[in-house]
Amino acid sequence: MRCFVIGNGITLRTEDLDQIAGQMSIACNRINLVYPNTKWRPTIYVHPESLAPDMPFIQENVEMGIDCYLGEHFQILGLPDAQNIHWIKDCHHHLYNFDNPETLDEWHLPGLCSFGGSVNMAMQIAALNNVDEIILLGCDLLYRDRKPSHMHPDYEHGGEQPAFYAARNAFFGHVHALNWIRRRKKNITVLNATRGGLLELWPRVELSDVIYA
Repeated sequence: MRCFVIGNGITLRTEDLDQIAGQMSIACNRINLVYPNTKWRPTIYVHPESLAPDMPFIQENVEMGIDCYLGEHFQILGLPDAQNIHWIKDCHHHLYNFDNPETLDEWHLPGLCSFGGSVNMAMQIAALNNVDEIILLGCDLLYRDRKPSHMHPDYEHGGEQPAFYAARNAFFGHVHALNWIRRRKKNITVLNATRGGLLELWPRVELSDVIYA
């Protein structure tokens, strides 16, 4: 079974999402901003980050019946429980940067690790769902300070990490994934179908080749 993991990078295109409609996919955070322009919806929605302004994005996905993995702090902020919500316990590793000596070098499943951002957590959820192929889209690492770095002009909220750390933390999240897969000899292939960008850890593929293979 394969799963598409959707990042919110500036390279993400709605026409690519249209091509994977109906297939298993995991998306995160403010992905709702593209919903008006695509028939695609994710199978699973992830939002571990403690951003109170994102509550409307979270509620929309919950109300659509999408399987939602949400940081438990959103309960404290007033989000009611629902049958399609899986509450994520905070491991506090999101407080570390890649150059912190306390940072781990691999996932600690079955507990979800918050280091490296939401895409890293989405990949962990895919692994827990026993997929054997993860295909990345919109995972470009093209972070920029005080400039648009995501797929929609309204995405930035003003509380972003400095680009230096955002890009490197996200990259090392992928390193954690690679270490976990190899050390445990997991039969999981990760492919990168992102349009361009800086993530070269995983083999590159064209989306059309994956879909029509």
